[in-house]
This record gives sequence, structure tokens and C-alpha cells, in this order.
Amino acid sequence: MAFDTQLKQLRATHGLSQEDVARITGISRSTVSDIEHGKRDIALAELKALAAYLQTDVSALILEPNRQPVAHLEKYREMIMQVAKRYSEVAEKDIPKTFLAKLVYLADFAWFYENLEPMSGVTYYRREYGPVANDYYTALGTLVDEGSLSTAKGRQAQWYRPHFDEEEPFIPRRLTAQEVDLINAIVDKWKDATTREIVEFTHTQLPWQICFPDEAIPYSLITQEEPDHVY
Repeated sequence: MAFDTQLKQLRATHGLSQEDVARITGISRSTVSDIEHGKRDIALAELKALAAYLQTDVSALILEPNRQPVAHLEKYREMIMQVAKRYSEVAEKDIPKTFLAKLVYLADFAWFYENLEPMSGVTYYRREYGPVANDYYTALGTLVDEGSLSTAKGRQAQWYRPHFDEEEPFIPRRLTAQEVDLINAIVDKWKDATTREIVEFTHTQLPWQICFPDEAIPYSLITQEEPDHVY
């Protein structure tokens, strides 16, 4: 029987090496590697041994299909708008598409680091230029279509600018004051950085480093970071 345990992430969360898992479960290190690469399923007996060692239930180690926090896509769009708004205020220029994506990601994971729950709950993936949610591109399209963002394409990047109606200014309705404060703090810290610098930063974080290309990134991995390396 196959069990989706995301063993590599599980090891990182509990500070276990492949050798540790092999010793605990009674299998070889190469077999652990095969499980992590999807070449072999973990057996129930092996899973029970691991659960006993970690003093938890087997069910806590099994991921249900597509088990992710409930995504709040309207709130996610507000996060994008708040980042773009703050950036336009403090950096006084349009924001590059990739830079915007990274700031939103940092806000989501930093909120999880502090509160053990994501700000939006969308699923982020390990991509070449850092973690990004598939919902990001859909959200951008929606915001552009409704006139909340305008876009311009340069030689090397696409840029975004927020638009606000003077009679109806952008007021986040789903973000709390604390969430807005965190978003603003993250934007303020990175306002003078380049896209390359913020991409390189996310590449040094555990969530990107430990996952395979195109793999979904568990929010819980950020809790293993040092406090000064969350954003």
C-alpha cells in the first residue's frame, strides 16, 4: 500500500538524516533514498516504526491527496495589491513581476513562521526563480482585467503599477492590521534590492533548498529557519 509521507520534508522537520531513518525503520539508506525519489513505497511496518520513534500517530505522517491549507484567493489578491501599493509608496516606482511574487511569498511564509498558519493558504512550488504559487499568474490577470493593476513590459521584465480610485481607495478588507503591518515591513526591508538579490535570498532558504524542482513547498519548512532569515 502506498503512503504519501513527503519523507524528505518530514526528515527536515525532525532533523533526521537518511541514515537515521534507515536505522529507525530497519531498511537500508539506499531504500530511504528510493522512497524519497518515488521509486519505492514506504511499508506500513516501516511507517509505524518511524511514528513510534517520533512519538506520534501513523496518521500524522500521512498526507491526504492534495492536503493543503484552504486557500483564500480573494485575500491572496489583496496581498498582491498591498505589496504593490506599499512598494509604489516607498520605492516610488513600478514593481517587477518576479520581485512582486517573491515579496508575496515571503509574507505568506513569514506569517506562518510567527503564527503557524499561512496568510493566504495558496500552494507554492519550487521553481527555477524561487517559490511561486500557480495562483499568482491567475491573480495578476484578474487584477489587471479589473483595472486594479496596470502592466508594462520592459526589455528584461514585466512591471506592475497599482491603480486606485480617489473616491474608493484600496482598503484591505480581508487582511488584518497585523498582516498589513508584516507585509509593509517586508516591502520596506526589500525596497532597495534587485530582483536578483531577492531571488538569491529565497534560494538560500530551507523551503526552496529541500524540495525537488516543481514540488509543492510545505509551509511548515519555514519554521526550521533562523529568525533573521525568514525575510
